Amino acid sequence: MAGKKSEYSKLKFGKIARRYFVLNGFDGILTVLGISVGAFVARVSDPAILISSGTGTAVGLLVSGVTGAYVTEKAERTGDLKELKKSMISNMEGSVHEKNVSKQSAFIATVNGLSPLLCAFLIMIPYMLSQFGVIKMLNTAYFASMTVSGVLLVVFGSFLGNISKESKIKYSLKMLLAGLVTAILSMILGVAGI
Repeated sequence: MAGKKSEYSKLKFGKIARRYFVLNGFDGILTVLGISVGAFVARVSDPAILISSGTGTAVGLLVSGVTGAYVTEKAERTGDLKELKKSMISNMEGSVHEKNVSKQSAFIATVNGLSPLLCAFLIMIPYMLSQFGVIKMLNTAYFASMTVSGVLLVVFGSFLGNISKESKIKYSLKMLLAGLVTAILSMILGVAGI
């Protein structure tokens, strides 16, 4: 019985980490996509500006993701542990359950923070190539970066479709729609000078 409960706990933990990876990766994609579209509308021709903006945003998402997820998960797991302690006869100080509170919270926080950082980095590769003179900034790097954003959204959508055991195409289209809405709103705000 204990083995089954442990397997269930690991499965639940894996699902939570997976959910955080997709959720915060999605945030990273849409955030950098918004920056890219805004800069494209403003005709920013210096790739260093996009690299700097994207990196600053990614670092902000990293710190926010790690600290927010760690504090939230630690609070949830500590509460669960206290409930478990009430129902147990033996003292649980130093137990595997107690150690897992910090370990699992730290792991989920790391996944949550690294996901947007990784996505943002991938989206910024065309700007880095432009910085080194490999491709032109206007319009090649912009279009390449937006294409990478689209590909990542499709990958995430396909992943979610696989998890839900539903249409990967349907989920990919949903993700692409979110990217399109982000791009349109960023374009409107950029043209309006906001």
